[in-house]
Amino acid sequence: MRAALGLALAGIALAGSAVAEGRMSRTIGKALFERAWVPAPSSTRANDGLGPLFNARACISCHAGLERMPVATDASGKIVSDNLVLRFSDGAGRPDPVYGSQLQTAGVPGVAPEGRLAFDETGPIPLALAHGAPASGTRYGARLAPALRGLGRLEDVPDAVLTALADPADENGDGISGRVGLVRAPDGTQRVGRFGWKASAASLAGMVEAAFSTDLGLSTPGRPAPWGDCGERQPECRAAPHGGSWNEPEITGELVAMIRDYLAAVPPSARAAPADHARSESTFARIGCAACHVPALSSPRGTVEAYTDLLLHDMGEELDGGATEPGVEAREWRTAPLWGLSRILASGAGLLHDGRATTLDGAIRAHGGEGGHARARYLALDHDERERLFAFLSSL
Repeated sequence: MRAALGLALAGIALAGSAVAEGRMSRTIGKALFERAWVPAPSSTRANDGLGPLFNARACISCHAGLERMPVATDASGKIVSDNLVLRFSDGAGRPDPVYGSQLQTAGVPGVAPEGRLAFDETGPIPLALAHGAPASGTRYGARLAPALRGLGRLEDVPDAVLTALADPADENGDGISGRVGLVRAPDGTQRVGRFGWKASAASLAGMVEAAFSTDLGLSTPGRPAPWGDCGERQPECRAAPHGGSWNEPEITGELVAMIRDYLAAVPPSARAAPADHARSESTFARIGCAACHVPALSSPRGTVEAYTDLLLHDMGEELDGGATEPGVEAREWRTAPLWGLSRILASGAGLLHDGRATTLDGAIRAHGGEGGHARARYLALDHDERERLFAFLSSL
């Protein structure tokens, strides 16, 4: 009896220890997410390694409140926002040899920024490029940082669930041919991508590492280049001081895991005040929106009501994003989750990958390609049906 009681108490202690460790990991992860990094070398080595080129000094700079950042427009409705970044790639998704995969608008002392983001009648453009024109064939496109709530629930969804939803050859003839975006894991296996506009990260940890490398110029085990996103033709950037090396990254795997634990614990945004939207949700399904914005996905921890299939879909010329990722066409996008849409609309943040749409109507009208049939059915709705549909979407 005493032995059994001792084992039981030991089990409780271990469980309590695990809970405490998890809480501590999330607390430290939140602090790291909010930390402002500084260039190397610094007197506080735990904080250094920023750059040499970067877009932000802290994760929270682009994800204040873990929400989607608002997009400013001028009197004519043209986007003029500092919350966008400009991506570079050729048609196959390879980064530009001069500027890498993203225009870096800030640099540490001694390293000039690559250029700045400007706006003309066509939208965001690169300006004042420090190293001349990009390589022939390089394309560019703007991106807006997404909201970061509920990501742990999306990570819960098994790969098999997403694979079962895919129909790359459109065998059922519904005009929807979503496909999984495959990402090579560190162990060499392929995982289904689910994070990022192009489904380019299969895990939260992978997403965190990509952001450290591209946005802050900090190396991680999965992205070990100590100079971050410096292009191969920027020797002054690659020779600048770094806080780590190929063998010792600036951000260790342990720190990546803590940030991952913090983000994974953040729940999805609560829906707006409940209302009877059964009829308008039926319209949402009837016109074809639910074919990609699948209302719920199954997971070991219960259903994930994110309104996405996390698959890649060809959205047509209307949503050609210019730059892309390897293996993904410029017109292909991962279906954006619609949970939290009410908060995005309330904040005035733009919709779509670059914030170009300021209304639900504008966002729906931009859907081409596989979204074209749903758009046509939407345009055929009468005024009252559209208003009910907007009320439903605004409740998510």
